[in-house]
Amino acid sequence: MRTSPDVAIAHSVCSPMRTLHAAKDGDLCLLVPLKDALLLHVDGVDHELAAGMGAIGGPGTKSTIDAASGMQLLSIRLRRQLLLPLVQSASDLQSVAIVHNTQAMGLLRGYIRALDAEEAITTPEARHLLALHIHDLVALACGATRDARDLIEGRGKRAARFAAVKANIVANATHRNLSIDSLAARHGISPRYIGALFAGAGTTFTSFVLEQRLAHAHRLFADRRFVHRTICSIAYDSGFGDLSYFNHAFRRRYGATPSDVRAATLRAG
Repeated sequence: MRTSPDVAIAHSVCSPMRTLHAAKDGDLCLLVPLKDALLLHVDGVDHELAAGMGAIGGPGTKSTIDAASGMQLLSIRLRRQLLLPLVQSASDLQSVAIVHNTQAMGLLRGYIRALDAEEAITTPEARHLLALHIHDLVALACGATRDARDLIEGRGKRAARFAAVKANIVANATHRNLSIDSLAARHGISPRYIGALFAGAGTTFTSFVLEQRLAHAHRLFADRRFVHRTICSIAYDSGFGDLSYFNHAFRRRYGATPSDVRAATLRAG
């Protein structure tokens, strides 16, 4: 669970259950099943939400939810005053609106997955940006106005793409065939656009990949369970093909050699 004044995000895995859900007064709630289908009963109408779809309800909305065993559910509390000015049909959110598995929903899920890997977000500025980005992506999924789409393209959507790209790099950094071209093809964007995303953050694609690979190697050298592994094998499995380059980059990053890090781990017991 992650909470802030303007947005709250919760992941849950359910046993079989039936529950009556009501949005907090003044807020909107988006429910997204991540695995299997969710059955929703609202005002005498039944809805089946496939994995990746969503249902968003307004204040006072009551709905009965049937969840199967092992249901993985993403719940997001949203601020009404932040979302409604961005959407075309605000009246749809007075009850329950069904949000289909669109590209915007995919970006939203990817953005939240990237957040899950982050430490606590403590500064007011960072929490404010997080809330804006999530509301932007939900608005895109619900149907944003033309003016809002222009705003969101340069704000929430860009941030979500960057978060998804970084999360993909973190997950695949040890693969030596990872390249900006393959990453761009995977995300349906251009290599130039990825370069611009990293430039906007004051770094480069190459620097970010290098940082992830060095961090992976450092974790192994600092773990007694891998003391039997050679420096060469760990460098290779961390995505490096040149041992001399790895040793130089590692010492420049950590101010110590891989052998120094391993020796300190052994001395610490």
